[in-house]
Amino acid sequence: MSVRASCMVFVIAATAACSGAGQLDPLAPVPTRVNPDEISAPALRVEWTYQVMDEDNDVEVPTHAAAVGSRFVFVPYPDRVEALEAGRLVWSVQLRDPLVGQPLALGDGVALPAETGWFNVGPDGTPRGFLAQAGELHDALVADGAIIAIRADGIHRIDIVADGLTATWTAASPEARRASASVDGRTLYVTGDDNALRAYDLASGTPRWTSSRIEFAPLRPAVDQDPRSMTLYVIGVDGRVYGIRQRNGNRAWAGKDIGMRSVGSPIAVDDLVWAPGLDAAADAFTTGGGSHQFRIPANGRVYLDLATWRGWIIVSPQYGPWLLVRGPRQRFGPADPGVPRVVRIESDDDILLPAAVGPLGVALIDSGGSVRLLTEERGLADRD
Repeated sequence: MSVRASCMVFVIAATAACSGAGQLDPLAPVPTRVNPDEISAPALRVEWTYQVMDEDNDVEVPTHAAAVGSRFVFVPYPDRVEALEAGRLVWSVQLRDPLVGQPLALGDGVALPAETGWFNVGPDGTPRGFLAQAGELHDALVADGAIIAIRADGIHRIDIVADGLTATWTAASPEARRASASVDGRTLYVTGDDNALRAYDLASGTPRWTSSRIEFAPLRPAVDQDPRSMTLYVIGVDGRVYGIRQRNGNRAWAGKDIGMRSVGSPIAVDDLVWAPGLDAAADAFTTGGGSHQFRIPANGRVYLDLATWRGWIIVSPQYGPWLLVRGPRQRFGPADPGVPRVVRIESDDDILLPAAVGPLGVALIDSGGSVRLLTEERGLADRD
């Protein structure tokens, strides 16, 4: 096995999509035009690119999305997980059991979800604990310094202690074949393909409420980054975006039906909710009432969850390029919602896995097996 790492040059093109003047028609695509002079150059770059070659000189392809920590980028392969620093292999840990989900960065270390349970690996590659768990893993995330695992047998909070891992609480999970979760403050929100939305106390696992008046899709709810917001945003099985009151699960508003269908989770940034579409586009709605503002075309259907990094929305279409999208600097009301900014990251290969975001930047993996880390462009001032 040989390793090939380099700082390669990729095309990063900046464009701007501009809505036309006049009243917006929620049932029609928002017209766009390319206007590269409307935005500044993107303050990001490809820091490094990493590949692993097998004995036949073929590139090995990761099995799941990477995890980005404060020091390492963790990349899972069929038989091991590698820790990369500055695009170079520092250590790897061999897997006794195959992974069933994406690794989770825990500071400089990593948590690995295996078929038999969770492994905690320290920053030097040494195993620090194991917690046996059974059942299919639907979703997992890090919140409040702990692992939140949504499994078929229940929702589990797993805390890191001196001698390894410990299960702090377990709550009943929805009887579903698919479930997703998000955290906002002290509350955990869970959706499932039973089409309900549930809220739990993050510290104790105590159920707070269940909302079933709307049929929700089993996608991660989008939580507002503004701590003053009291609304979360969920996609229904009808394709609409719904604003849901955090305190009781009641509907605050329903977005207009624009014919959108999503299988990827939305994200909320800067007063806009972005949703990935099977119609090869990313759509933006206002957080204040669900008004449709923008439609950004992509090269293929967007199956994967959206992610956010430093105000940019990361869109991973079925075929490259990746899109980094940001709301407009100025908005002038419904008739002229402003100019969204779009950055296209070209790739010779199709998109394989969702983008991973962490303190070091954004890790992207394509179908050719290349791992790239995007970071801030040094020396460029942010004009926002």
